[in-house]
Amino acid sequence: MIQEEQDPAAETLTDRTARAVQWRVMGAVIGVLFQLAVGVLLARLLTPADFGVMTLAVMVLGLAQLLGDLGIGDAVVQRTRLTEHHVRTAFTFSVMLGLAMTAVLMMAAPLGAIVMGDARVAPVLRVLSVRFVFRGTAAVAEALLRRQLNFRRLFFIDTLSYVLGFGGVAITLALLGHGVWSLVWGSLVQVLLASAAQLAAARHSIRPLLVRRRLTDLLHFGFGSTLSRCVNYLALNGDNFVVGRWIGPASLGAYERAYALISLPRSYVANVMSTAMFPAFAQLQGEPARVRRGYLLLTKLTAMVAAPLMVTLAIVAPHLVRSLYGPQWSEVVVPLQILAIAGYFRGLYHLGGVVAQSHGRVYSEMRRQIAYAALVIGGGLVGSRYGVPGVAVGVSVATLFMFIAMAHLALRITETPWHRISVFNSAPSSQRASPVLQPSPSEFCSRRGTLPAERLHSVSWRRLPCRSVSRC
Repeated sequence: MIQEEQDPAAETLTDRTARAVQWRVMGAVIGVLFQLAVGVLLARLLTPADFGVMTLAVMVLGLAQLLGDLGIGDAVVQRTRLTEHHVRTAFTFSVMLGLAMTAVLMMAAPLGAIVMGDARVAPVLRVLSVRFVFRGTAAVAEALLRRQLNFRRLFFIDTLSYVLGFGGVAITLALLGHGVWSLVWGSLVQVLLASAAQLAAARHSIRPLLVRRRLTDLLHFGFGSTLSRCVNYLALNGDNFVVGRWIGPASLGAYERAYALISLPRSYVANVMSTAMFPAFAQLQGEPARVRRGYLLLTKLTAMVAAPLMVTLAIVAPHLVRSLYGPQWSEVVVPLQILAIAGYFRGLYHLGGVVAQSHGRVYSEMRRQIAYAALVIGGGLVGSRYGVPGVAVGVSVATLFMFIAMAHLALRITETPWHRISVFNSAPSSQRASPVLQPSPSEFCSRRGTLPAERLHSVSWRRLPCRSVSRC
C-alpha cells in the first residue's frame, strides 16, 4: 500500500482539510494578483495580435486537454486502496498518453491553423504540444500531492513556476522583441518547472509497469470522469454556439461579457472548493454521516456568499456595465441580470459533483451532464427567438435543473433526506458549531493521551472503541 505522508495521530482529517482550503484560497488570490501584474507588463510589451495567436493555439490545446490523462490523476486521488502497482501503472500510462497527444498535435497543427483561420497558429501549436509530455510525466505526482491534501507544496510550486516562467522568461523575451514566442516559451518553462518540482515533491516510483488489472481499475473511474468533462464542456459552450450561429457575432460578444461577469467569482470559488474537498471526501468513502455534514455545511456557506453577491450583481448591473464597458455595451445588462439569478444555483451544483466524483459515481454524474447539455442547447435554441435575453432564460432553466439533479445525487450518496438541504436558511446553532468534516470517535482514538477538552461535547462515547478516554 502507498503510505501517506501525514501522521493520523497528529491531526484529524478536519484539520488537514481546513488547512488545504486555506492554502487553496491563498493560491487563488495570489495567483490572480500575479497574473494581473504579469499580464499588464506583457500587454505593454506585446501586441494584441501576439495575444490573439496564443489564444487561438490555447483553444486547440484546451480541446485536447479534455482527453489529457483520461482521468488517471483523479482516479489516483479517488481510490480508497492505492498500491504501488497502481502508481507505477498510472505513471507509465500517463507518460505514454502524453507522448501520443504530443505526436498527434504536432501532425494536426496545420489542420488546427486552418480551423482557426490563422497560419501562425501551426508552429506555435507544435511547440506548445510538448506541454503534454511534461504534464504526463508529472500527472501522478500532482495527484499524489492532492491525495495527501498537501496543497502547501502545490501552492509554492504553482506560484514559483508561474513567476519564473511568465514573470521571468516571458517578460525577458518580450523585452528582446520575440513577440508571441515569449508567451510560448514562458508557458513551456512554467509547465516544465512545475512538473519537475511535483515529481521531486511526491517522490514516487518511476519504474515502468503496466498491469492490466490495475489499469482497468483506474480507467473505470478515469474514463467516466473524462466523458463527464467532455459533456460539461459541450454544455458550457453550447449556448455560445447558439448565440453566434443564430443571432450573430455582435450579440455573442454581449452575451460572453455577461457570462464572464457572473462566472468570475463562481469559477474561483468552485475551483478552490472542488480541488480541496475532492480528496477529503474521497477519504471518507463508507462514512456517509461525515460526508453529509461536510456537504450540507459547504452548501449553506456557499449559499450565504452567493445569494447576496448575485442579487447585488443583478441590481447594480446597469451601472456596472456602463462603468466597465461603456454605454455601447447596454445590451449586456438584461442577460447579465438573468444569468446572475441562475448563477446562484450554478455556484451550488458543483458541490454535488464533488461528492459524486469522490465516491466514484462519475457515470451517474455524466448522465445528468448529458441532460444538462441538451437543455442548454435546446433552451438556447428556443430562447434565441427572443434574442440574447431569451437564450439567458433558457440557460437559466437548464442551470436550475442541474442544481436539482446534482443535489439529488449528492443526497442519495450521503443518505440525506431533501428537507436537510436548505440553501436559503442558516444552519441551527448546533450544526454551525460542528467542524466541516467532524472527526469520528475512531479518529479521536488514533491520538495518544487524552481528548482535547473543547471537542468532548462532539463525541458519542458509546461509539468509542476504547473503554475510557485515558486509554485512547
